[in-house]
Amino acid sequence: MVRRDGARSLARSAGPSSASPTAAAIRVALVSDSALFRSGLRSILDTYPAVTLVGEASALPARELMRAGTPHVMLVDAKVVGALTACAGLRQNGTRPWVILAGAEPDDAWAVQALKCGARGILTKSATVEALIKAIRLVHQGQVWASHRVLTLVVEELTARSVGAVPVESALRNRLSRREQDIAQLIAGGLSNQEVARRLDISEATVKAHLTHIFQKLMLRGRGQLAALYHRDFSPLPATNGSRPG
Repeated sequence: MVRRDGARSLARSAGPSSASPTAAAIRVALVSDSALFRSGLRSILDTYPAVTLVGEASALPARELMRAGTPHVMLVDAKVVGALTACAGLRQNGTRPWVILAGAEPDDAWAVQALKCGARGILTKSATVEALIKAIRLVHQGQVWASHRVLTLVVEELTARSVGAVPVESALRNRLSRREQDIAQLIAGGLSNQEVARRLDISEATVKAHLTHIFQKLMLRGRGQLAALYHRDFSPLPATNGSRPG
């Protein structure tokens, strides 16, 4: 589900002493050409047992880092060259790691474009440590972390594009096969292609082929639009509590 805020926060798990010893750690990788940027994030993440830092890189696409560390989440300096291109490439592959762009300028238009490219989280330069840890956990769970304003703009854009279109429920029922409907629901729920393949006991290549057909039939540009459109109709966004993530 796309979340507009951190309403369900880490009230009992934000501190380093409260992490469950049996919980699997979230594997995180850092990418920035700034040694100071990486050092700062490393110092923060090292204090949270629920997060394991599996590697660092100074540039993208950081393929070796992804192969060696198999991170769940990649924290990428928003200013690093090729950040949005990397997001788009990972989105097309449908595999983890999911990208959180950190240290971004408070630019709504850029943030909307980043989400459209496949970023799963946007943290501005003013983000707090609590917001960073919340973002990692929520993105790892398949959700999206961004400001209320940015998510509103994304939904408004999708709504404008869908004016006069067939309602999503009818589109799913009339345009998609039963298998495609199952895959659409799982992808909208935040699962990767590999996870969908395991859930449905089919190959990852079959999932990719079905996704291509789904995007074509629903006239969507990617899994981000599918998730936003699906949850707009089937899972209303939770009420805001006044907080605003960075």
